Amino acid sequence: MLPGLSSWPSARVSGSLPAALLAIVSTFIFTASPVRAADLASVLAGQKNLTVFSGLLTEYPDLFANLSSVTVLAPNDAAFDKLGNWGAVSSNPDSVKSIINYHIINKLVTSSSIFKGASTFASTKLTDPAYTNVTGGQTLILTKDPSESIAVTSGFATRGTLIVEDLKFDGGLVHVIDSVMRVPGSIEETAREAYTDLTAFLGALYAVGIVSDFTQLGNVTIFIPHSSAFQELAGTFSSMGQDQLKRVLNYHLIPKTVLHSWQFLDSSALTTNSGGIKVNIELDANSIYINSARIIQADILIDNGLVQMIDNVLNPDVPNAKPNLTAATQTPVFDVSGAAQTGTGAATPFSNDIPCTVSCLVKPTGTLGGGVQSSLSRAGVPAPRCTGVLAGAGMGLGMAIGAMIAL
Repeated sequence: MLPGLSSWPSARVSGSLPAALLAIVSTFIFTASPVRAADLASVLAGQKNLTVFSGLLTEYPDLFANLSSVTVLAPNDAAFDKLGNWGAVSSNPDSVKSIINYHIINKLVTSSSIFKGASTFASTKLTDPAYTNVTGGQTLILTKDPSESIAVTSGFATRGTLIVEDLKFDGGLVHVIDSVMRVPGSIEETAREAYTDLTAFLGALYAVGIVSDFTQLGNVTIFIPHSSAFQELAGTFSSMGQDQLKRVLNYHLIPKTVLHSWQFLDSSALTTNSGGIKVNIELDANSIYINSARIIQADILIDNGLVQMIDNVLNPDVPNAKPNLTAATQTPVFDVSGAAQTGTGAATPFSNDIPCTVSCLVKPTGTLGGGVQSSLSRAGVPAPRCTGVLAGAGMGLGMAIGAMIAL
């Protein structure tokens, strides 16, 4: 007997429940069904100022077909306007496809799943080897600040903010964002365009001819000292032979491992590209030390992994260097020779070794950034990765470490 029917009259019709009841039960059984979420096109159409992104759905339907359990970041029209050159970008189908795929996260990421003060590292559908050399898809970083606003960080330090969250569609979720995310570029492009404090290291790679060693390996973590660390050791580097400099630079490269800041483990060790010599990890409060060098800028996205910016040059001959946890700055682990100056007015070692790009207006002067006038800025246009042996040649966040989640 169905619940609630104990008082139903005992009359029967041909040994069955009354006809009226049968009609009610049949209607319930055969017509009730869960409400299906709307398709992506309908959800986008229901929001204001998403005409450009909706147009991409129409123009590239295959990229949006059969989506399941994904999160789509949909830039609003103002985001495309900010690029300033979307008309030119949109004429290159390969670039457009890479941008679209970089805005589709492989998992459901609800706004509530990101904890206040924490970051989430999310892999995307951008796996095209022409644009990325990171297994599982190039990454975005989503961070919720104390006011619960969620920012998204992409390549070239490009950031955007979620302005509409958690719109459901039949393949997952949509968040509307106020900026177009930039596909990460090479270490060279990133240094030239967004993080000029990395240019001394870049120049050193050119000086000994190993740029491709750092750009062609996939899934890497590179510890790059900021330019002041090189300035302090200017005299030391001026007398260092090429083979020794290669050994020092390779000591900053961790091959076959992409390590986000949340993944570093206290008292662990990592094998470098310098003959397998290890670096040691030490955690103290909110600081991460690589030997005695502290990470001062975490999780810089590049096309083949991550850069962790550090405050000192690592020395493979002093692999057991320990940080002074009470000191504001760490002592260099090299013998300092010659004059040492820091700051924007001081000469930066190796800045003259960085090739000038097309339309150079001035000769490199040795000041921070090398005085290079680069023409490689593409204002958001992703360029295919250079995969030849001359990769990188002539091509043109204060740290906040909290609880972090990888998707």
